[in-house]
Amino acid sequence: MDEEVIEQIPSRTYRVLNGRIAGWVDDLEAVRQSIDKMLHTERFTWPIYTDNYGIELQNLIGQDIDLVISEIERVITETISIDERIIGLEDFSITQESRSSLLVSFFVSTIYGQVKIEQEVNVE
Repeated sequence: MDEEVIEQIPSRTYRVLNGRIAGWVDDLEAVRQSIDKMLHTERFTWPIYTDNYGIELQNLIGQDIDLVISEIERVITETISIDERIIGLEDFSITQESRSSLLVSFFVSTIYGQVKIEQEVNVE
């Protein structure tokens, strides 16, 4: 009887604080750090990353805030969903902080548990 063995790739990576390496993180904290990095990296800008990596906010800059509010959940979901450790995103809350700034919060379900993400999005 053959059993399929699924090997999980370790998630241990460098902890990055204030742009500097400061030890190690793994599991849920590594996923949180990865999400933060994806949300702060504009897609198609840096040749070191594949075309699937990063967020597409450039197209939303200068747009009407109502359009940005209607698109931001989709843009964030597409950005984060490329990580195979992500199961899903839920409970999006979008609050307009100023004329050109949104506070977006949501929960991410991962293979390690759930994490809350808060992200300020500037569209000017």
